[in-house]
Amino acid sequence: MKRLLILLLLATPMFAAGQVVNYAKTLPVRSFSLGITPSYYIDNESVGLRSIGVDADQKGAFAVGVSGGYGLQYSLDVNAKFVYVMGGKPFLGADLQYLIHEARNSYFSVIGGLHYWDNFGVDLTGLFTYSVNYNINVSGGLDLDVNYDPAMPNKVRTRVWLPVNIGFNVSEYTFLYAEFDLPVSQWSWSIVALGANFIFR
Repeated sequence: MKRLLILLLLATPMFAAGQVVNYAKTLPVRSFSLGITPSYYIDNESVGLRSIGVDADQKGAFAVGVSGGYGLQYSLDVNAKFVYVMGGKPFLGADLQYLIHEARNSYFSVIGGLHYWDNFGVDLTGLFTYSVNYNINVSGGLDLDVNYDPAMPNKVRTRVWLPVNIGFNVSEYTFLYAEFDLPVSQWSWSIVALGANFIFR
């Protein structure tokens, strides 16, 4: 059981804005996590991509994210992330994740953070994870970014995604995943990603 718990922790979300690697379990206390996530932002004629500097002629953009996390308490961790967007503006953010509910095969947590991309913004995310078996888990939730934008009539631009993530435990210290983020607001866009997380205790 302890071994299974360690494996599940490899998928802790360090991408709560931008919007990849969503998982509801927090890191073990005093443990570090390192992740890398190549992704592709699908255009979908999205005005949101224009707002982060991606030209319409690009028909989308490749991005590479690196992230790090640290377990503060059993139910609380802190994470930081940097994303380089080819042909667009880089993303820099940090967040706290709090584990609200834990059962034998499922977890629910909330994430709150700050970021700078096109402008300063606040990130709010709710995540649920179900462990199918020892090696596979499935996650989903709601990802909300509220961004300050002086050009908007109400000074706010809101991006909303529905993330779906499938994770695979390769070893005790390596976790691979695939994710699709469905856009549900005019300022968001589709995201497809693959990546890996590594844990250090």
